[in-house]
Amino acid sequence: MAITNVFEILIYPGLHSRPGKEFVNICMEHESSVTIKMNDNEFDGKSFLSLLKNKPSQSEIIHLIIDGKDENELMEKIINLETLSHKSKEDFDSENEELLQVFRLVGNE
Repeated sequence: MAITNVFEILIYPGLHSRPGKEFVNICMEHESSVTIKMNDNEFDGKSFLSLLKNKPSQSEIIHLIIDGKDENELMEKIINLETLSHKSKEDFDSENEELLQVFRLVGNE
């Protein structure tokens, strides 16, 4: 049975470049399928190109559906995912990076 959680993206500018690639790499380490629903779009969470195309940005709400035999383990990793990133555009412009939580869990379905 699939697990669905709803997340807010906390990092600026979002799941682009390095943070997006880190997210995809974690997903690729697991057998479970990963689907992201955002703004009436649904796309593969294991595809970096899909992330770049859909541009999940800071403060965006996404629905993450993980389905497979290691779904619990993968969801736990995503809930706790941290990366070097920026809190705001100002931090981005001044190149001020720090280790930040990527997502905030806002609910489950």
